[in-house]
Amino acid sequence: MFEVYADEFKKLNVDRSSGRAKPHKISLLFAVFDLIEDKQIIDNRIFFNDKLKERFTFYFNKLSANGDRDNPSLPFFHLRSSSFWHHKLRSTVKRNHKYSVSEKSLDTYIEYAYLNPDLFALLKNDKYRNALRQCLTQNLSELGDQFKRWALEIGKSEKTAKNYISALKTTMPNWMNDLGHDAKSIFELSSLSEFKQFEQKLRETSIFQERDFTGKRMYSAALKAYEDFLSDTTQVQLQEDIDEILKDESKTVTEKSVLVKARIGQGKYRQDLIELWGRCALTGFENRDFLIASHIKPWRDSSEIEKLDKYNGLLLVANLDRAFDKGYISFSDAGNILISDELEEYTKLGISATGKLEVHEESREYLLYHREMLFRA
Repeated sequence: MFEVYADEFKKLNVDRSSGRAKPHKISLLFAVFDLIEDKQIIDNRIFFNDKLKERFTFYFNKLSANGDRDNPSLPFFHLRSSSFWHHKLRSTVKRNHKYSVSEKSLDTYIEYAYLNPDLFALLKNDKYRNALRQCLTQNLSELGDQFKRWALEIGKSEKTAKNYISALKTTMPNWMNDLGHDAKSIFELSSLSEFKQFEQKLRETSIFQERDFTGKRMYSAALKAYEDFLSDTTQVQLQEDIDEILKDESKTVTEKSVLVKARIGQGKYRQDLIELWGRCALTGFENRDFLIASHIKPWRDSSEIEKLDKYNGLLLVANLDRAFDKGYISFSDAGNILISDELEEYTKLGISATGKLEVHEESREYLLYHREMLFRA
């Protein structure tokens, strides 16, 4: 059955009335995937609640364009046109009752949504869930536009974003075609695994090596940016890290739960960082709804002890967290902010060159690792 759903997810009936694929259905399904993974949905009942809405907004903000409205009730209603999404009406509602797409109407008439049982079983499996997540991204036919917005959001200039798009869409595929490979726009590679296969072949060619050198590594930078974009959009690295935890037979269920929650910035680890920092470590912003618990030394590089060490963590607002996670900013031992030259328009992200945080002595080794291994100096 996996192949059937993989095909349906790749060809999801999304709204293209504006000339591009709107992200509402994809964002809602991504949200459902996350809640199933985090055991928030355990019995194939998808309630239109705050947890679902918040996770929808998380993905919607990544994928939306000007004119898109953050309205999760739209896909919650319209996904019923798919073969796998169904509504359980409240007991007081007649089966043939006409209900509308408004949030009030959904709350009044729909008790919950549910999936085909065989699809729900697939989504409880990490391997199939991750594969179906990547199938969904193939509906984002205008990945070039999505990538441009993402690049601007992380501080790239309009000129750099356009140069990257030209290289990814035309220049580098043309090199491969000249060498006898059948290559189309890299933006047609919506799967991270497909992209990495293409990238490996490309990097082995002499033309790439020569042009990348004379172009001051611009082509390498474009490839790295697109990989980060795909990883960020599909949460692939997060999924892989969680998969490794769940596969570890040496750990108990409780130990796995603690590690998973630490990896996704929830649970005790997040609380430890809140107690340590109290607010955004750099800006002092206090509303915890906007603060993200992030590791300084990446999870994948940390030891078991380091993964749960509160001193290996920062509490940051979202834009700073993303810039830090991608290596566009770092901090000296004294806490002074370091800004990469690759972060061209950092002031638009609310980043100040005079920013400073108070460094705990126990965090300095982690910050040193970040500066040496991740910071784009």
